[in-house]
Amino acid sequence: MNKQPPHYIHYMYSYPHKTAYRPFNLPVSLSPYINKVKGRRASLYFHIPFCRYKCGFCNLFSLQSCNTSKIDAYLDTMYRQACQLSPLTEKLTFDAFAIGGGTPLLLSVAQLDKLFEIAALFGVSAGEVSTSIETSPDYTDRHVLRFLKEKDVERLSIGVQSFLTEELLSIKRSTPVSVIETALDTIRQMDFPQFNIDLIYGIEGQTEESFLSSIQRALQYQPTELFLYPLYIRSGVRIAGKVNNELLFKMYTAGRNELQKAGFKQTSMRRFVQDSNATGPEHSCGDELMISCGCGARSYIGELHYATSYAVGQPQIKSIIDAYIETTDFTTITNGYLLSEEEKQRRYLIKNLMYYRGIEKADYWRRFGEPVPPVTFKPLIDKDLVEDKEGFIRLTAEGMAYSDDIGQLFISPNVRKQMDDYLLE
Repeated sequence: MNKQPPHYIHYMYSYPHKTAYRPFNLPVSLSPYINKVKGRRASLYFHIPFCRYKCGFCNLFSLQSCNTSKIDAYLDTMYRQACQLSPLTEKLTFDAFAIGGGTPLLLSVAQLDKLFEIAALFGVSAGEVSTSIETSPDYTDRHVLRFLKEKDVERLSIGVQSFLTEELLSIKRSTPVSVIETALDTIRQMDFPQFNIDLIYGIEGQTEESFLSSIQRALQYQPTELFLYPLYIRSGVRIAGKVNNELLFKMYTAGRNELQKAGFKQTSMRRFVQDSNATGPEHSCGDELMISCGCGARSYIGELHYATSYAVGQPQIKSIIDAYIETTDFTTITNGYLLSEEEKQRRYLIKNLMYYRGIEKADYWRRFGEPVPPVTFKPLIDKDLVEDKEGFIRLTAEGMAYSDDIGQLFISPNVRKQMDDYLLE
């Protein structure tokens, strides 16, 4: 594998992927699963699946709509959902809150304020827990940002993708560069404690030099964090083409080196942080708890992972959102995945290996009562993509470049089949 560029297939984030989720034979009650994890820390996530337009590369669960009445009905449903879930989760301690999408800042200040009221039902206040929200250059208004500052939002993340007009048009983003620059200037003046910029490499017509120029322009706005995403052409998106693995690999390497030279620390294949204190929790991941409100959002409660049905096409997404708005019972789950003990082990290995800290072998033993199977990583160690030392199994610098490709190796046959079957449906 280390003799050629990696295969850029798709991102390895969580496990299993939502395309592996299926309807349960019978509805599943949340109460027993939440009771098993009471007393633990959890994160709260709100999903806002609305955008002014769909970017050409986007396969996220979002609807191209700014319909105010539809959004109001959606927020009313989130409130009903939170009213049912919050009594069940009162024994959890929420220490993080994120609002994603879609484009959350498409909402008015009054609608955003309602989101914070909904969070309060879970005992969550932005000033007391780490709080993050996503935006786009088109909806980065000074008035809205001032409201977020008053709410003590800690982190703002903005999807810029490129600073070159021709590259933006190639991925079907019509936002003028001047609007991007104004948005970034405004964010910088607001001085959020954490400020992230997303960039993409592998855009048609993009070169290593043009990608580096976008990184350098991003750095002028003094972000505390940058995400560098390879462009993956996935099923159902609005752009087509073939990925040039060799070019993507060169761009990744150049971007990584540029950010490391600028003092950023790499914590995953995509994430670079300026402040070493903001690298995130230094504990294992893979069994984290997340309670979500909103359509399309995933929740993780022990072995129970669930979400509404996954879709990319606009008619299907609209239908799923409409069904969500009509839902009356949020305490029983109809669609998701129940992880076996083996799947929990796979999730633990994938999630920790993708993070720079790696897999702590002693922690794995404590959790699963057995050592990490040595044969699992030997081929990767032999290729210098993984190292095993000082009690940790972690990716080497070269292995980090192959992160998404390596993650594919740990997907179980059952999850792989479910994912493949979804693509064939």
